[in-house]
Amino acid sequence: MDHLFAHTGAAQHGFFTVDFKEDENGKPYITEVNVRHVAFTQCFAAGGANFASDTVRLLDNDADFDHGYKMYEFEKDLIFLRDVDSLPILMKEHQLLGK
Repeated sequence: MDHLFAHTGAAQHGFFTVDFKEDENGKPYITEVNVRHVAFTQCFAAGGANFASDTVRLLDNDADFDHGYKMYEFEKDLIFLRDVDSLPILMKEHQLLGK
């Protein structure tokens, strides 16, 4: 995102998510950049990063909202699974792999 903001000359602002996919060697590739809430926003909330609540509080000018930069970090090995026709799932990677 730093590259995109520098390239466009725009100030950094707003909400965005970036989707990655790994190749067979584990090298990540960006597949998508969204500048809006996404379908798995509820997964983020379940993991402790309630972006929807943050957005509502900002729009409501909540005086108690912390406007400082916040880096949400999730538990190690926590993965988010989402399917178009199913509810999202949060689980540890070892649960998915059956280890």
